[in-house]
Amino acid sequence: MKLADYSQMFVSFHQGWDELRATHPHARAVFFKLVLPLSLLPALMILYAGMRSGGYYAPALGLSGWAMLAAIFLAAELATVVLMGWVVHRLTARQVDSSSFDHGFLLAAIAAVPMWLSSLTLFVPNLGFNIACAVLGLLAACALVYHGVPTMAGYERRDEVRDLTYLVMWIGAGAWAILSILVLVPMMNG
Repeated sequence: MKLADYSQMFVSFHQGWDELRATHPHARAVFFKLVLPLSLLPALMILYAGMRSGGYYAPALGLSGWAMLAAIFLAAELATVVLMGWVVHRLTARQVDSSSFDHGFLLAAIAAVPMWLSSLTLFVPNLGFNIACAVLGLLAACALVYHGVPTMAGYERRDEVRDLTYLVMWIGAGAWAILSILVLVPMMNG
């Protein structure tokens, strides 16, 4: 897939998606080349925010608390991508025999990219800005899921997967909310 195709994947059901489905990358390769490196970004940004702006976000939370928070978040987001890949696979397997875990995992990984990148806003110590960008990341992830489910599941017509797509988006949004709570609760209690 070309990097230029990635921007089209937010609005197209085929550009970028067809090529990804055809290449059929193995989940292990996607994990080590995409998921693990980009999952480190939010954890590192949490550490950065704790060291540079910890007093703004959670005055009582010490550096060890920020390190623990980053480690827990990293483990949770890695588990979430694997779980979402499994959910996408199981939901699409009910409808299409050609559904594979690799395709489900790839979709989950690609959809998580905007949320991982939204962690870069922690360079700016402004909670409103951070939350707004995280919500934009979630909306971008939903656009990727909306356009990716039909192709990655092997459907020809979008109408056949509308409910399935919305279900995947709701489950993904719920997982994102849980991950956000993992960060916000310790900050509020710290």
